[in-house]
Amino acid sequence: MHKFYWLDKIKSSDWKTVGERAFYLAHLMEQGYPIVSGFVIPANSFWQFLQCIDWSDPLLLEFPNYALHFNVNNYQQLQQISQSINYNIASTDLPSDLFLSLESAIKNLNAEVLIFQLVLASPRLKTLGILEPIICQAIPKEFVPGIKQAWAEIFNAKSLLYWHSQQVEIPQLQPVVIVQPVQSAIASGNIKAFTNSWEIQATHGLGVSIELGQVIPDSYIISAENCTVENKKLGNKTIVYNPDARIVKVSDTDTWQGNYHTQIPFPKTLAALQIFLLPEKIQKEFVLEEKQLQSLIQLTQGIVNSIGTNFGVKWSFSQRSNDAKIELLITDFERFPQEDKILAKLPQSAKEEKSISIPNTEHPIVKGIVASSGKVTAKAIVIKNIPPEVEEFPDRAILVVPVIIPSYLPLLKKVSGIISEQGGITSHAAILAREIGIPAIVGATNSTNIIKTGDHILIDGNNGAIYLAKEDNYDPHKLEMPVVENSLKNQNLPPIGTKLFVNLSQINSIKKVPDSQIDGVGLLRSELMAIELLENHHPLWWIQQGRQSELVVLMVKKLSQFAAAFTPKPVFYRSLDLALFNSSDREKIFTKIPEEFITNYSGNQDNQTEANLHNHRTNYSNPILGRHGTFSYMLEPSLLDLEIDILSQVYELGYTNVHLILPFVRSVEEFQFCQNRIQTKWENRPNHFQIWIMAEIPSVLFLLPEYVKAGVRGIAIGTNDLTQLLLGVDREEEQMASAFDTRQPAVMRAIQQLISQAKTSGIPCSICGDAPALYPEIIDNLIRWGITSISVNVDAVDKTYNSIARAEQRLILEAAQINNLGSRF
Repeated sequence: MHKFYWLDKIKSSDWKTVGERAFYLAHLMEQGYPIVSGFVIPANSFWQFLQCIDWSDPLLLEFPNYALHFNVNNYQQLQQISQSINYNIASTDLPSDLFLSLESAIKNLNAEVLIFQLVLASPRLKTLGILEPIICQAIPKEFVPGIKQAWAEIFNAKSLLYWHSQQVEIPQLQPVVIVQPVQSAIASGNIKAFTNSWEIQATHGLGVSIELGQVIPDSYIISAENCTVENKKLGNKTIVYNPDARIVKVSDTDTWQGNYHTQIPFPKTLAALQIFLLPEKIQKEFVLEEKQLQSLIQLTQGIVNSIGTNFGVKWSFSQRSNDAKIELLITDFERFPQEDKILAKLPQSAKEEKSISIPNTEHPIVKGIVASSGKVTAKAIVIKNIPPEVEEFPDRAILVVPVIIPSYLPLLKKVSGIISEQGGITSHAAILAREIGIPAIVGATNSTNIIKTGDHILIDGNNGAIYLAKEDNYDPHKLEMPVVENSLKNQNLPPIGTKLFVNLSQINSIKKVPDSQIDGVGLLRSELMAIELLENHHPLWWIQQGRQSELVVLMVKKLSQFAAAFTPKPVFYRSLDLALFNSSDREKIFTKIPEEFITNYSGNQDNQTEANLHNHRTNYSNPILGRHGTFSYMLEPSLLDLEIDILSQVYELGYTNVHLILPFVRSVEEFQFCQNRIQTKWENRPNHFQIWIMAEIPSVLFLLPEYVKAGVRGIAIGTNDLTQLLLGVDREEEQMASAFDTRQPAVMRAIQQLISQAKTSGIPCSICGDAPALYPEIIDNLIRWGITSISVNVDAVDKTYNSIARAEQRLILEAAQINNLGSRF
């Protein structure tokens, strides 16, 4: 008989065998917390089963005794290996002794439905989104395929890619399966407990709807100091997952398929569950009653008092029958890597068997605002003045600066992380960090004085914290980022009607784009694309040095690469916005701006006006009000001529899928000036070439019909600048970060008005700021109002696609509900 480990009998010496998650559940159960009962199937059962399989595939002849060998770039071969292993696992019978042990243990659970949760006892890797749970009926014909399906999660294509990215071979994995009963839940959710605050999320039914991203849960922020609710926010909860309808506020006839005869994306791993629709009235109510919320707060407080903070709990309120008592149950527990204080309370054997490579993260030395997620441990390089040349900067160091200016941006491709004392999450540096895929924290006050060059530090880009790392743990190559490549390609996704574009600026980012789901490039940021080419000089410097043709050739080469990668899909190229080069006194040290710039506008005739303009420029701390956008083209038409030469030569090369977005257009006259000059300088431009404008200045709200009459072919809503101008909040000012929120009613009404006016005028309307990625809950309204397309950074493509699909599905269901009501009356 196989030995399984029951949660209520796990000992400290079992730590290595059962893994961290099961050990903590057992520890909490011993402390008297309401843990759902269950048992652990150890890794030796997994490996023994694999030895029973007749591996006939030539690619698997030496498996499982030796590591798998495959070309990670050959996706077809990767899929072939994955499918072959999964087929062999599914078609091989469990050894009789394993089956009998499993059958006996499951009978002891006295459950109708089970969950098989595959986790790693070692090595210590994050597997959220990699290893999916399996929920099945507690009968042999269901639980036998269920355990095999759980084990097969190790060999899915995305899993194989992840192990490869972590430099882990299959034989090094020690997968264990936690088996627990699943009960219908009144409400479920999770708790994240940190030092200063706790977050409680809640939804109706089982929490899988949260994990799948199919609902936006209610959210409560709790003060850790006094256990009071500091903030709460109503979610968007339209569906419920449960084994049956006994204890949720729906009936058996309220199933998704039964009502609408359509299929919501339903993972095969959740075959034992049903999806129910919530009545509209309940959707508008908070899930938790006050008494239930207080129970969760008390539960969190108890665990904090027992083992400290930095943990996550999954919970549910269940009721075995309608007249039974409601029970609060803990279904899962996870320790976050920031702290491991519980080790001090565990037996010595457990401490010795747990190898911790995380640096000393008990107390952060600096905290800031998360601008780009991920974690990295590396050596810090602090720069307060003139930046070094790119080739002189050490590879994969962490850059620590007072503020990110254009001269620093070329360094971002070499660094492994960024810390800045100033700046916001929508700054150019933050945008570029997210695109490149490196952790970044902004608003880290006094970090250039606290951190010294040579310090080994950990950036936690998930929580906005920076820690000192022990030198003997220092690993300059340890970069922990989520695996996102090919994630959309591995799913059978529902089609969407709203176009999904991507925002880009770097050639290396093209390979990260899941081409089959993307309709083109909605925003090609030319200023970030060109930052290395410009060599820290203003474009006017190139023109005045007689090097305009040289710059055009360089820009044409770059733009053509983007056009070729996406042809025939459109690429919307936003011309150079000189706000990036006119930002502050500090920046003038590094970026040469010709003084002649201010003399070329015909309105500035006298010396006094010229001097005033000069003084006005040099005192700017926020460049948003400076001379940039299309206004700069009127001041210096040669800048627009540069863009016209670039576009016309790209078209001559045969790349006719590129269109122009004019940046920061303040008036109809500015647009007309640009359009007339383009028509004059580029006489043979094709008719399908489109000129759009960025809708990021509030005046566009009142003038859009006039812009359309003047020839605007489309608008791209820039939520970053629109938000700061409507709310009077500097997007670069870290101390005002809490006030910078696109979800504010004034901003949302402005966006609604722009979409409505664009529809009335018959032109496309896209949204390309950071708002849809930062606040995915607004996508429902964008779709409902009629947005034509949404454009996001590469790292947000997956979740935005899914958010669009869900929003469109909800609109279809709402229409169906209205039709059903109409037919009844």
